[in-house]
Amino acid sequence: MQLSKRTQYGLRALVCFADAYNRGYLQARELSAREKLPPKFLESILNALTRGRFLVSKIGATGGYRLGRPPRDILLSDIVARLEGKRLLEPPLAEPNERPGETAVRVVQGRLTDAIQGVLGATTLAELAEQVAQQVRGGQMYYI
Repeated sequence: MQLSKRTQYGLRALVCFADAYNRGYLQARELSAREKLPPKFLESILNALTRGRFLVSKIGATGGYRLGRPPRDILLSDIVARLEGKRLLEPPLAEPNERPGETAVRVVQGRLTDAIQGVLGATTLAELAEQVAQQVRGGQMYYI
């Protein structure tokens, strides 16, 4: 499975928001510059995440975006479902008059989907952010 750029960028942004959770709002342009993400595309992703209640936004000089709830309460499966659509995480359906080879492919795809769902459904944004912090800067990220 390959995550779309939309989901990749969304995860990158949300890890930054998780790191900054207790430190206030992040502005989209600052996040865009730090993560080298296309500003307009990032804004559209942040708007989708706001509509999905992962983020809250505030207008003004001290505004920007921040997580709408603690990172420990956000599952990666919910993020991916919001940005990719739920069909990505659904097992493939059997087709009428399916050939044995097609059944074999569907069975493998079903197993892969189950494994992906298991990882995403068991991983919180807080856990991902902690893993990133450990690998990137020896335990600290400092986004604000």
